[in-house]
Amino acid sequence: MTPERVRELTGWPPEVPDALLLAHLATATRSVHVLTPARSGPDYEEAIAWEAAATAAPMLHTFALSGAGKVGRLEGSVEWRFLSPEEADAFAGHCRAMRDAALARLNGASLAAAGLMLYAV
Repeated sequence: MTPERVRELTGWPPEVPDALLLAHLATATRSVHVLTPARSGPDYEEAIAWEAAATAAPMLHTFALSGAGKVGRLEGSVEWRFLSPEEADAFAGHCRAMRDAALARLNGASLAAAGLMLYAV
């Protein structure tokens, strides 16, 4: 659960500050704790990273300066553009869906380890 992992999942550039992402990771950890009894593993860490991305995305795109949408290439072939409010909201929803998928895998593995099965009816 690092800022680098959040950037890797989202495609955000290195210019997104570590301090900002660390604050969102701390909050995301508390949020994910409420959603699952499991506290370790790659799916647990991925759920936290996606939750951090979901909460950071609207803020990152809200505090854009006038004309920021025209920002060109920042590094190599990575192009960054600020999203509209609707796009930022949709991206946050995508991040939450990815968090939920990681939690489903995590909770399914936790139940299986306890010898329980979850059936949909």
